[in-house]
Amino acid sequence: MPNPKLLQTLAILTIIALNSYAIAEGVIYQSYLGILLAIASLAALGYCIHLIKKLKQLDAEEEEQQLFH
Repeated sequence: MPNPKLLQTLAILTIIALNSYAIAEGVIYQSYLGILLAIASLAALGYCIHLIKKLKQLDAEEEEQQLFH
């Protein structure tokens, strides 16, 4: 069974690579909207990663509290 952490990392790298390609295409065709949307997509990915880390942290804290009570 593949490692879930490895799959998550590969998915993130793939999304970043596709966004980088979209930014490069936007620059080539001088599409400001394309560049803006690709950068917004990267920002959304960063925020999603932040929320996932925060959720995991809250879950770990909740499990720790249940062990003590």
